Amino acid sequence: MKKISGYLLSMMLVLASLIVIDIFVLFFICVQKQENYLNTSHIEKVSEKIICADGEYQVDGSVYELLDKTGSFAMIIDDLGSVIWNHNMPSDIPDSYGIKDVASFTRWYLNDYPTYTWTRDDGILVIGHPKGSRWKYCLEINANTMDGMIKFGPYMFFANVLILLLLPFLITRKWMINREKARTEWIAGVSHDIRTPLSIVMGSVEKGSVEEKQCFKIRDLIGNLNTENKLEAGTGKWNNEKINLTSLLREILCDYINTYEDYSFDLQVDEKLENYSIQADVMLIRRMLENIITNSIVHNEKGCEITVTLSDRGKGKAKLVVSDNGQGASEQKIKLLNAKIKNSYLPEHGLGIRVVKQVAKKYKYAVRFSSEENEYFKCEIDM
Repeated sequence: MKKISGYLLSMMLVLASLIVIDIFVLFFICVQKQENYLNTSHIEKVSEKIICADGEYQVDGSVYELLDKTGSFAMIIDDLGSVIWNHNMPSDIPDSYGIKDVASFTRWYLNDYPTYTWTRDDGILVIGHPKGSRWKYCLEINANTMDGMIKFGPYMFFANVLILLLLPFLITRKWMINREKARTEWIAGVSHDIRTPLSIVMGSVEKGSVEEKQCFKIRDLIGNLNTENKLEAGTGKWNNEKINLTSLLREILCDYINTYEDYSFDLQVDEKLENYSIQADVMLIRRMLENIITNSIVHNEKGCEITVTLSDRGKGKAKLVVSDNGQGASEQKIKLLNAKIKNSYLPEHGLGIRVVKQVAKKYKYAVRFSSEENEYFKCEIDM
């Protein structure tokens, strides 16, 4: 499920990126340098600069300059349809017009020249621009249709976004689940095949020998591999049961005392916590506790003293501390151990510590590691 949520987040980021890029592209297109053509919003000011006095037209020089600069033309048509004044008028533009002609070029084009008009006391001022320089289109929509678009447009947009996000999610979800299931089954199958010959080997080796210790490492590795895969993929089915933590600690340490003769184990429990219980899966909690203790054993092959302390934090909470007086770890390794879990993260302390952090994360326990080289290594869990 984590990978699916990551995929969904990636899709949202891609969509947001596309929208931002589109906005920048449109902005660039709109603000790029363009010819300053006269349009409906400017033609009134131009008309004011063309004055008819005693039958003669007096035109401001800026009008000629702007028309020449853009390659445009201007003309005035009187009430009878005749051109009575013009500047730069092309040869294919007529000198007289009927009412139908005026009705046509007022809205769109005159002989493919985009035109704009303005009414004057002496007729109509027409400004024409070069062919292909302007795009004019008249759009008419029924008022009810426009109201419907305004009302339902946002819903359509969000529906399209939702489809864009969910469709790939639904298509890939089953494939991803099947892939995770196949991986889990493969790991479980390999682990099962290893356990049988491992049990035979463990039964034939000498107790406390190097061979037996290596068998224990392989056994723990198999267990951690299965647990880590289920926690990472979210495919595990875990119980939620009441666990007496003190009894579980005693049981675990008893097993270690009978197995590892070169190590001493000490359990210290606050009197208030003799019956302290938690709600969790007993196999997961056992795996977490065993991994912490095993970590001290693995990194102190010559033996050490391992102390497990369960103390009261108040408000019905407890703190579990597992420490040893062995070789410890460097400051750099402790930083790695206390760092947030990453998919590619596998510290030198191995898969066991990763599983500890995953189980703690599942039950919202706080885990902290500390150490001094050649003095101690400590793991604290707020439960």
